[in-house]
This record gives sequence, structure tokens and C-alpha cells, in this order.
Amino acid sequence: MASSLVDKVEPESPESEAASGAYAISESALSSVDQLLKQDQHDASLQRYKATLLGAAAHGDLGDVSDSRRVVVEEFAVVFEDQRPDIIYRLDTDEGLSHLKMTPFSMEEGAKYKFAIKFRVNGNIVSGLRFQNKVTKHLLSVKEDVVLGSYAPQSATHDFKFPRHGWSEAPAGLLYRGKYHAECKFADSEGVEHLRFSYRFDIKKA
Repeated sequence: MASSLVDKVEPESPESEAASGAYAISESALSSVDQLLKQDQHDASLQRYKATLLGAAAHGDLGDVSDSRRVVVEEFAVVFEDQRPDIIYRLDTDEGLSHLKMTPFSMEEGAKYKFAIKFRVNGNIVSGLRFQNKVTKHLLSVKEDVVLGSYAPQSATHDFKFPRHGWSEAPAGLLYRGKYHAECKFADSEGVEHLRFSYRFDIKKA
């Protein structure tokens, strides 16, 4: 799984301690790749630190700059602990989003699962990316708000699974069986909504 930039900026040496205050990519500071690289060009240690922080972007890989979307969610999947086949949806096209909306999936009560997301970042840094997932069934409602982190642009996809540790468990019992509706969105700390979509699923008797 690709580590977020938030994970990479924790000081581990005197060199990183000197740089972290100025170049940490946080939820409250959005800076361009170009701005970061141009600052303090005379300081070799800071330049090395920024190259580590920015990854491929420091070498000119800014993803697909012809795509106006900053964050492109390529894949949304449900992964099961018991090795049953993953349920995978492509979300990088309108057709894929429509297919997800119109094609519900099912799981048995008590099934252990997690969500897996693959996404790309284009053009510039995205700070404080979050995934919000609200699931409803009649009067029942559960909302999750997951912080993915801050990412520099690159052509390769970032992979994220949650929960990060352990598994979610589908509820069991007559009350919880049936059809569910979910609304999801990806947004960043600047309030930019990068993607919103809905999906449906059923929980069936084991």
C-alpha cells in the first residue's frame, strides 16, 4: 500500500527535523510541487528531503496533466477475509460509476470484509484527502469518515485499504438482513469534493 505523505514527514533525523516545519504537507497547508522544489535550492539537505517527500513528482512525474481531475478514483473493491472473490468496480468513467449504482453486491451476515481503493493524483498535491461513507437501511444509519492522507501527484496509483488493521464485520440477525443504500464522497481539507457516488448492497442469511 502506498504511504501517504503525512506518514513520511515525521522527523527521524536531524536533517528531517530541520525540514519538517517548512515542508510538511499537512491538512492546513496546500503547496504546489513547483513551489516546494524552488524554495531553498541552495540547501542540499532540504532538497534531498523534499525529493523523498514528493517521490516521483520531484522528478517531473505529475501524473496525467491532461486530465483536469486532481484525484481520480480508479477502483473501488470489497475484499473478504475468507478468500472469496473480490467485488471490484471501476470508477474512473461515467459508465463505471453508473454500473456501480445500478449493480448491487451481496454478502452474508457475519462476513468479514474491508474496502480497497486505488486512486491517482494529477497535477498537484492534494492535502488531507478523506473518504466519507454513509450507509442507510430504513431508520438505521452509519457514517464513516476515513482520513487517507496527503499525496503528491504521480502516474502510479495509490492503494488504500480500510480498516487498516483487522476487518469490518457485516451485522447479523433478522433486523439487519436486507437491502442497504450508501452515499460516498472523496474530499480534501480545502473543501474540494473530488468524487461523489452511491452504491447498493444486500446482507443475506448465512
